[in-house]
Amino acid sequence: MKHTAPAPAGSRGRRRRAASLAVAATALCAAAALPASPASAMTDDGITVYLAGDSTVQSYDPYYVPQAGWGQMLDRYLSDDVVVENHAIGGRSSRTFVEQGRLDAILDKTEPGDYLFVQFGHNDASVGIPERYTSPEDYKEFLRDDYIGGARERGAVPVVVTPVSRRSYNSTTGEFNVSFPEYVEAAREVAAEEHVPLVDLSASSRAYLDTIGPEEAKSVFLHVPAGVYPNRPNGTTDDTHFQEYGAIQMARLVAQDVSRLDTPLARHVVDALPPTGVPKRPTALAARTVTNEGARLTWKAVRGADVYRIQKRERHVEGAEFTLAATSTLPVADLSGLREGTTYELRVIAVNGAGASAPSRTLRVTTRVPVERYDFGPPGSPVHEGFTEVTPQTLHTDERGYGFTDTTGMISRDRGGALDALQRDFVALFGGRYEFSADVPDGVYAVTAHVGDPLGSARTNLSVEGLDRGELAGSRSVVTRTFGDVVVNDGRLSVVVSGQTAHLNGLELTRIADLPRPR
Repeated sequence: MKHTAPAPAGSRGRRRRAASLAVAATALCAAAALPASPASAMTDDGITVYLAGDSTVQSYDPYYVPQAGWGQMLDRYLSDDVVVENHAIGGRSSRTFVEQGRLDAILDKTEPGDYLFVQFGHNDASVGIPERYTSPEDYKEFLRDDYIGGARERGAVPVVVTPVSRRSYNSTTGEFNVSFPEYVEAAREVAAEEHVPLVDLSASSRAYLDTIGPEEAKSVFLHVPAGVYPNRPNGTTDDTHFQEYGAIQMARLVAQDVSRLDTPLARHVVDALPPTGVPKRPTALAARTVTNEGARLTWKAVRGADVYRIQKRERHVEGAEFTLAATSTLPVADLSGLREGTTYELRVIAVNGAGASAPSRTLRVTTRVPVERYDFGPPGSPVHEGFTEVTPQTLHTDERGYGFTDTTGMISRDRGGALDALQRDFVALFGGRYEFSADVPDGVYAVTAHVGDPLGSARTNLSVEGLDRGELAGSRSVVTRTFGDVVVNDGRLSVVVSGQTAHLNGLELTRIADLPRPR
């Protein structure tokens, strides 16, 4: 039965059961009117596991690579006698999945001996999105009446899955928080009250994340660098959804929990244990690009590695030890946050479920120093040390060698306070577009942009030398991002600023290479 609005607690299941009895009666009458034949006889086609859930569970087509849901990976841990049908879809709560008829689509195909796995909670908790929000009390009743009741009516086994953890942690202790705790508790309660199997993915995923820590967890969630995937030219930072490696780890945790359940499905779990051997040490570590505050590293892929740890230490600091700088699931990583004009020693370690490899050979890298720095703000506001002042009155001329092409409608503000001179002031053009250019020798550059408003929100789009570099957004903060491989071949580097607010606080231009010689 499809719902157009939430029903009073307890009434949904009664209506669904009545409807199901009517369907069953109709089916029996129809069966009695038909002669039996081998073609129509019931056959045992094995077990089907149906998945109902949200975007953390769903399967993704190649356009979204490397994004994946754990339901997409679950079949690798189940025997060939089990078929997984993943009906999970993003943006749905326990309520809207029912109202849209998606649960009915599953139950219409469900047969005795099948399984229905249910994981919701992420979207149910969306208080600010009324069309999704489902209170913990209603969430519990939807699980009880619609999902558990619906599966049982068809002889299937319902399995409640608690909401998987997000990359949310205590910044002091590094321990991960319980995501959606009210919904986790409601799921546990209804599983206990209804005596149905429970996969406590909230607990197991949190324990796993606590083991690897917040930094390495970036390789579980959808943290990918710019320029690696064509569909994500500006990279992605997402603490809710998984990349393929993370989806595999979550599916393994689900399978491990299933293997301990008192159900026939437990006997079909395979290969859910971590690998027995650690990977070989990475080789061919190289720095492809070095900027004023970071570097892009590459190395040869290591067979059997789930994730790579990139470590750093400053070359001239006595007693300095290697510390974690980044993680990656690919043989490429972008380091950031390095100090300019500083020499670092870098190395890579390959990791899988059995442990860590020996470290690669150490690579020595020295970050560069910007050749030009510009601090944007109103006339007379403090200018950051080593930067050149730029105001709405600073128009580009051949004599000056830098400035705006047009500043019509532009505003500038100085927020004052204890912030440094670069963060406290900015120029902006709400809903508009303007261009800043600087005369520089031809070559390959990195451009570091500083964007934000200490007292409000900023949403700025940047295009550097005609290439869209995406949006920088922040609230009551200043966001810094570096774009590498900016090619200048006409003696002038151009940055076009646009967007909802078009803030700009500062720019740093770093020459990183000469232009390639023509062949």
